[in-house]
Amino acid sequence: MMKQRWASIYKCTQLLWSVLLVLVIWNLPQSALADVNPQEINAIIRTRDIALQALNTRDFAKIQPYLHPNFTITTLDNQIFHTVAEFDKYWNQQFSSTITDIKMQLKGDTVRTFLTPEIDVASGEAIASFSFKDGKAADMVLRWTAVLQKLQDKWMIQSLHFSSNMLDNPVLNAAQQLGRILAIAAGVGGFLLGAVTMLLLRRRNKPQTERI
Repeated sequence: MMKQRWASIYKCTQLLWSVLLVLVIWNLPQSALADVNPQEINAIIRTRDIALQALNTRDFAKIQPYLHPNFTITTLDNQIFHTVAEFDKYWNQQFSSTITDIKMQLKGDTVRTFLTPEIDVASGEAIASFSFKDGKAADMVLRWTAVLQKLQDKWMIQSLHFSSNMLDNPVLNAAQQLGRILAIAAGVGGFLLGAVTMLLLRRRNKPQTERI
């Protein structure tokens, strides 16, 4: 029942975003698109590639010069960060439990909409590959939306938002599997401890046979 409810919420959210995107494109001035040249597109792609490299190498100093002064990033677990230091701390905390590495790569084409010649709204899909401490690996499909603004002849990321299917989360599945393993181990350990305790009590309370 709960999974069906989350699935309905997820579908409604995706539908809402699709409708909003269509409305934006429908009302978009054509002059904004006409004023964008291939050099600007290449500059935007360079900013995107630097951001992707920073995530995969955990070296966020590389992306610092390409972040808007009012930068925000919204993560999969609905947390919002405004500085590189905050996000750096959060990102490295992901590797303190069951995860050993995360690699992200883009999937498919990027949908790009220029609200003005200096503001680009881009969206698309990505694949996040998780490696776990038990040697297993899993992939998760992500959707992302980024807003970039050109400031001082440089395309900067103003906001970045990630989303995923909450019902198909490899990290959550791994945590649940680890929980089941720990529960089984605790149950077996409790059974063995109880059996040993009962055996010792029976030996202690057993009357000794008198010798004749």
